[in-house]
Amino acid sequence: MPKLKTHKGIKKRFKVSANGKVSHKRCGSSHLMSHKNGKQVRRLRKKSIIKIGADAHRLRRAVHHNEGTNPIAVETAKAAAVAAGELEPTGEAGV
Repeated sequence: MPKLKTHKGIKKRFKVSANGKVSHKRCGSSHLMSHKNGKQVRRLRKKSIIKIGADAHRLRRAVHHNEGTNPIAVETAKAAAVAAGELEPTGEAGV
């Protein structure tokens, strides 16, 4: 059986986090920014997370990274561990 190849175009455009979330750069932020208002420019600077689970699963499979991970299941397991006292909650309040 030959090795599975990573889809190089998807690898360059999308990033898969450790929890399985897929993020990408928003379109329309590379040039022609002078006529866009400041609020839109600031929003375009931030990365966007894929909300549709089927698309995220397809992208994870193409990149071969966290293919079987379900981000919702990871979040619920993490919340259950915090509630049980196994993990300490992470947040910006302690910084």
